[in-house]
Amino acid sequence: MLKYFRVKSQPEKVVPDLGMISLSLLERDAALPFTIRQLNNLPENIKRRLYRGLIPPALLTRFGIDPIQWTGANKAPLVFVNAEAQSEKVLVTARSSPDPDDEFFALELADNSLNGIELNLIVLNDPTQPRFSIDRTDDGQPTMFGTLRRNLKAEEDAKQAGLAPGQIRAGLNTSKIVFEHIETFLSTLGHRAYFLEPLTYASAWVFERRGFAYVRGHKLMDDIQRGFQPGGALSQCLDDGSTFRKPDQADTVRGRAWAIHDGILDTIDARWDKIRMVKQIGRHAGVETFPQARY
Repeated sequence: MLKYFRVKSQPEKVVPDLGMISLSLLERDAALPFTIRQLNNLPENIKRRLYRGLIPPALLTRFGIDPIQWTGANKAPLVFVNAEAQSEKVLVTARSSPDPDDEFFALELADNSLNGIELNLIVLNDPTQPRFSIDRTDDGQPTMFGTLRRNLKAEEDAKQAGLAPGQIRAGLNTSKIVFEHIETFLSTLGHRAYFLEPLTYASAWVFERRGFAYVRGHKLMDDIQRGFQPGGALSQCLDDGSTFRKPDQADTVRGRAWAIHDGILDTIDARWDKIRMVKQIGRHAGVETFPQARY
């Protein structure tokens, strides 16, 4: 599950910059929200303690990683934090081995222009499963997960293996506990909500199940639901003309997602673009744009 978004070159802050986190600032108001930038300006070991809470310990021990030291059996570092001073974002990644291709966890949070928090990136891959190179072409060019260019052979293989667009490996089935940790972390910082933009139809559906609502894009999701009904404009385009447009794809989230990834929304003069979602901490929005869906 990935998210790309546009940011103003000079974000307008609506709340004054509180500066460095200090003991007096912590004592002032327990509900005062802190920013990622404020955390990133703290000393390295303090940042490490705080960002440690973003990864479920059970997920780390599943791959033999010490949840405190972040090292494997041979003491090699396997969890990494990119949180540079003055930066407004943090990226936490974890691998099951020193090989970068064995990354099973990636999470990026960032401040936004309204003093809120963006979930820029979340990846939960099972490194024991086959890898499909949908993220790069045969000559090594990045595909931006199919949004810039496509590796059709890799995508066909991934689809046949049961993956959705944007997935290079099967998932870990741990999104529920990961989102619980994200919300605990953000509530500790004093935030009441966070935002994201889903890369694919399948990821939007997953986020619905995790309690997100739409800031922008609910109408498109409703249009997609109608279009895939029997006789609908999108359903009629599932003409078996390609691997990504099989007649039975209207019946599943993953099938719809591949057809949308293949450009089927052109039929209804729409694009999968600028979908924006929000999650209130501790609350489930109850949104369901594909009722009783099968994945």
